Amino acid sequence: MRTRLVSTAAAGLLAVAVGATPVIAEAPGEASITVTAPSTTPFDQAPSLDKAGATLFDNPRSIQVMPRELLDQQGATQLRDTLRNVSGLVQGGQFSFGFYDRFVSRGLNVTFLNDGLPDTTSDLGGYVHALTGVERVEVLKGPGSALFGTTAPGGTINLVHYRPDDTLSAGGSIQYGSFDTITASASLNAPLSDGLAARVDGQFQHSDGLRGARNKTGEVYGSLGFHPEGHDILARLEYHRIEVRPDSIGLPFTPPTGTGLPADVDRDNRYYTPFAYADQTIKRAFLSDAWSLSDALTLNLRGAYTDRDVDLARNAGGRLTASAGTFSLTGRQLRQQADRVHDLVLQAEPTWKFTAGSMPVTLLAGFEYRNISARTRRATADLPSIADIYNPVTPETSLSGLTFLCNSSHSCNDADVDGRFYGLYGTAQIDVTERLKLRLSGREDWFKTSAEGRSVIPTNPGSEHPCSPPQATTCPFVPGQPVIRKDDRFEWDVGAVYQLADAFALFGGYSSNSYPIFNTEEPQSIGQVPEKGTQIEAGLRVRQGNWLSLSSSLFRTTRRNVYTILLDPTTGLDVSQVFSYRVKGWETDLTLRPVPAWNIIANFTLQDPVLMDYPQNPGQIGNRVPSVPKRIGNIWTSYDLALPDETGTLQLAAGLRYRSAYFGDTGETRVLPGATMVDLSAAWLRGPWTLRAGVSNIGDKRNYSYAAGVGSGAIPGLGRTFFVSLGVKAF
Repeated sequence: MRTRLVSTAAAGLLAVAVGATPVIAEAPGEASITVTAPSTTPFDQAPSLDKAGATLFDNPRSIQVMPRELLDQQGATQLRDTLRNVSGLVQGGQFSFGFYDRFVSRGLNVTFLNDGLPDTTSDLGGYVHALTGVERVEVLKGPGSALFGTTAPGGTINLVHYRPDDTLSAGGSIQYGSFDTITASASLNAPLSDGLAARVDGQFQHSDGLRGARNKTGEVYGSLGFHPEGHDILARLEYHRIEVRPDSIGLPFTPPTGTGLPADVDRDNRYYTPFAYADQTIKRAFLSDAWSLSDALTLNLRGAYTDRDVDLARNAGGRLTASAGTFSLTGRQLRQQADRVHDLVLQAEPTWKFTAGSMPVTLLAGFEYRNISARTRRATADLPSIADIYNPVTPETSLSGLTFLCNSSHSCNDADVDGRFYGLYGTAQIDVTERLKLRLSGREDWFKTSAEGRSVIPTNPGSEHPCSPPQATTCPFVPGQPVIRKDDRFEWDVGAVYQLADAFALFGGYSSNSYPIFNTEEPQSIGQVPEKGTQIEAGLRVRQGNWLSLSSSLFRTTRRNVYTILLDPTTGLDVSQVFSYRVKGWETDLTLRPVPAWNIIANFTLQDPVLMDYPQNPGQIGNRVPSVPKRIGNIWTSYDLALPDETGTLQLAAGLRYRSAYFGDTGETRVLPGATMVDLSAAWLRGPWTLRAGVSNIGDKRNYSYAAGVGSGAIPGLGRTFFVSLGVKAF
């Protein structure tokens, strides 16, 4: 009862709390951003996610920006460490296998961008994003197809990296924390000649991980900035090496006849195979040019090529079976997979600024071409049962001792997949008056996706497709007989902002989304109808000087034609499913600086997620959507104390994270309990040096990050952890 009262009280406080100060950023059009205090709502900033250049205050969509200063203050080293700063954004979603970022915003999956260009081949099967060289993180809430084409309907996260400039500078940091986690990063920026500069950013991280889910990551970004007359050219090369031991099983849930909660087992118990691994090598080349043809016309040219190799072995399956007064974990499998992915994307965007009568207009047009080609191969091995979940002993002793099979009773594939995407789009930002701003966006996309077998394998759920002509059964992929699907979709956004006064603005709009189902995890999804999503949003923004800002909105989102796979607990095979759902909710992001030294950041989300259509399980219509908590809230506050005798500044900070309980399955038989957690940190800042230390979840509250992908367990969240770091900025 006390825990419930604490959680309810925390939720109530978060609903009325206010957060950090708005920051006056650079004037629109400048490349760099100077932030004087952490803030997630710098209303005067024009985020790059908004291609028309509107500031956050004048934008009809909910967009949040997290500056690097705030992320450093919280000890963040990976993108998932930043989720607390954005309302409605949580970790999880279907197919969360533990070796890539999987986030949900407003109850729907999100897409990732790297400096405005697509960062992974899909929202399924990406990688864990570090914050190497990241200047800020931008988050667009809801569908983004009218701007970005093939995006997931929940939102778009854009990692904006530092650009080379004409200032000589260098910096570095070392951080140590729980699970022997070491993170070392460094950067160097140097002007080479007039109009030419170079920058290098690098980071290395090694961690033993909670419950042995270790990771080792190394990244290097090398950039050149060149500024001949009328041009702003950026060239960048990236290299990522990521080695992760994924836990895609977690802790088992109690049987359906029980409470539905995770079983009362030791949090440190391991049910995944010790031989699981997910190794990735990513190489990326990026080139852009902002070409000023005149004062009124700019042509933005962008392109990127990504080469990505993935080798992994992850667990799948698992169910509890009563045995001799306890429960065994049976039906365990290990899936071994190798992907070779090549991804090319090109964009050309002319932008005109002109006046129509007395109305200033920004008109952006664009063309995008993207080609993803990949080769994927998978086989499955059966694993021995774990006899007692309360005293688990993993029976398998070596990877070489397992037999990987590809047949009608073991999920597998061996195929080439190819996707070609073409898009024509336009956006108009119209200042009807000084107080009324209109936004219109439209985009026509053409998709062509295909899959072709590389060898003859039996029909199985990992390598099948609807027969043509249709039959009662499905057909396998066959060499020389590609399965092809062609689609064309028109998506659009419309919105308006009206300033009631300089301090108050109303905003609202409608946006739609289309998302072709294309990835190497589900080659059998080639040929499925694309996902569709919509959002209706209305909200209010408030700003008062440099001490108060508020953004609050009501929304209704939908996601249709959601293709998913359920694991048959009896056969261990994948079973295709399609469903649709909607989420209604309210989000508020508030920021406050009561006095110059005191910053507070807070957000609160209330949402109602409901299944609308589920042909395979009509009895579940009306149930809650998995992985979508009803209530989410966060507070982060810091206070700066000037030390005597100019010995520097002591910065004290604290945070509270709250998430209510939610379901891990559409049948509402698996429940992830909610949790309220408190974090503390302190830092000493003097000149170029920063010494920082922090403790997260100081009460060691038991919590869960998300429900495992198609497994049967709950992924434990971190208990009490600590970090200490030392950083320096030179020159």
